[in-house]
Amino acid sequence: MPIGVLDLGQTPMPSATWQNALVFTSFADLLVAAPEMMGLYVVGGSAQGNAHLLRDWRNSPYWFKPLLFSEAGNDPGFSDGALDFIAAQAVCERTDALRQSLQVDPRTLQFDERLLYFLYLREPHELLPLRDRNSKHLYRYPEAEAIAPEHEDAGHWITSLARRELLQPTTLFDRTRHCRSCSSAHLHYLDVCPQCRSMEIHAGESVHCFTCGHVAPNADFRQEGHLECPQCQTRLRHVGVDYDRPLTRMACATCHHAFIEADVVVRCLDCGVEAAADMLDVREVRGLRLSAYGRAALRAGQLHDSFAALDTANYVVPNYFRLLLDWAITTQNRHKELAFSLVMIEFVNASEVIESHGAARTFLILDELSHRLREMLRTSDLTTRTAETMLWVFLPFSQGAGFAARVEKLLEQATPKNGGVGLRARIRHAESSAGLAPDERAASLMERLQSAGDASDA
Repeated sequence: MPIGVLDLGQTPMPSATWQNALVFTSFADLLVAAPEMMGLYVVGGSAQGNAHLLRDWRNSPYWFKPLLFSEAGNDPGFSDGALDFIAAQAVCERTDALRQSLQVDPRTLQFDERLLYFLYLREPHELLPLRDRNSKHLYRYPEAEAIAPEHEDAGHWITSLARRELLQPTTLFDRTRHCRSCSSAHLHYLDVCPQCRSMEIHAGESVHCFTCGHVAPNADFRQEGHLECPQCQTRLRHVGVDYDRPLTRMACATCHHAFIEADVVVRCLDCGVEAAADMLDVREVRGLRLSAYGRAALRAGQLHDSFAALDTANYVVPNYFRLLLDWAITTQNRHKELAFSLVMIEFVNASEVIESHGAARTFLILDELSHRLREMLRTSDLTTRTAETMLWVFLPFSQGAGFAARVEKLLEQATPKNGGVGLRARIRHAESSAGLAPDERAASLMERLQSAGDASDA
């Protein structure tokens, strides 16, 4: 299969210059001809114009094939590189050999598979973040955005693939903080009074009255050229005898409270929600490359299970989960204080949700649900899936009723605001403190919850 050449130079070179290549002078002509080729080698053009060309190439049927440039000055960045023609041919031949070995039709791939496929053909290539003040998250991945379908959020997919360990993090570029309400990294930090939360604070000295112990800003004590305590009306004449000046550096003009350090409140510039600085999501911005697990999953075609997103929340395999549950039951029969709860979450309208949103979008919905579940779980809590739509949660020293109520609330919040079909679940829980049968085992307890009535469907 030949390589394509797009000659954008002011004086196009003779076709004989490009051995065994298909030569075009415009990208429009190339798309009309729709030739079979291993990749495209671009000669000439400006970096700005070639940036549009790169975007058009990644949105064309050739999106997965290499795009290379003859000169570094003409490379807009995030392409497959700037090389001489012979080296570019070698890159295209290697990529084509990998493509043929994989036996995957690129036209049938969802976006998550497209991204893994793109990286597979370029290993050990990395997705590198680009700092962009206009991005909601402050950083974005241009290569992933270039191959993303229209209106698809590449950032959500990248986060999902990293959580599933299909992408492997590499170099740390930055650490960002995000609003828990809308995930935006555009935040404004405000110093406020620790007592009344007012922003009307200023630096200044304070006075401590020895007579009554009152502490307030210096201005509150000043009376017609002398100092007088506003609380006990004692006239303060001598520092160290009547009063002193503590280490206060700030004062509130609203409530007159004096303090050393202000509290910090964070306001999201996108949604307006305010939160304490320690209530933000902290994320690491890293380069990403295809992991060994992602490579194996792509080759085996095991990326289609939408509900696999739930396997990232403290997940263990079902056999280990049952073994641990058997141990907990046996132990609790002898030591009543070692209580636990078991919660079953069965998604009852999975096919309806997938039909409404598609498998790819459903995976993102479940991935966000899994992220929220993980925030609710302690390190000692465990989950497993015994069927595609059936999730189990083991909660040592915890009440299942409260956890079940929080899951129901999560499902309500996950309902699409555009009127689409929302997830519904049948949630059941069992408490060891309520009493277990002497011969109860993990299998019988799980079966009992599965066969329970429908009184608390979410």
